Amino acid sequence: MTDEPGAEHLLAMLDIARHERVAIAVSPAIGPERAAQLAERITARLDQAGVPSQRRSWIVVAVDDPDAEAIAVISALSDAIGAAPLTLHDRREPDGLIFRRRLPGQRRGGVYLNALWMQAGVRIGCGAPVEIAAGLCAWFNEPAVLDAERDLDATLVL
Repeated sequence: MTDEPGAEHLLAMLDIARHERVAIAVSPAIGPERAAQLAERITARLDQAGVPSQRRSWIVVAVDDPDAEAIAVISALSDAIGAAPLTLHDRREPDGLIFRRRLPGQRRGGVYLNALWMQAGVRIGCGAPVEIAAGLCAWFNEPAVLDAERDLDATLVL
């Protein structure tokens, strides 16, 4: 893929310490081949930084009903990420969500986002930011009211 050297460069510049919690959110829209390629590069970078696999959380962003594409991405990731945990975000699971308040000057209120994503010190998104933000939120957060950059608050988007 033509943008892979760019991804390599961005990952190399990522400032990460071995004690960090890392969440990697993957949109099924990128497809299984791209997901596997990015997973291998991200895993190599996390290995290089010394981040243990138990401090990594891979999240496939929610789709209403997991379709063949989402299942293919899950399969591709499970082959590429080793022992790190892999979850499919459930938009209806209240225990898996944390409320993220918006700062003054932003749109009112806030959004409920995936707890693993919110608890991570380093957040890497794979796919379009608006797809990732919509896929990590609760079912009642309308994608139209999301601010993909502010609400997602990703460290890096590939």
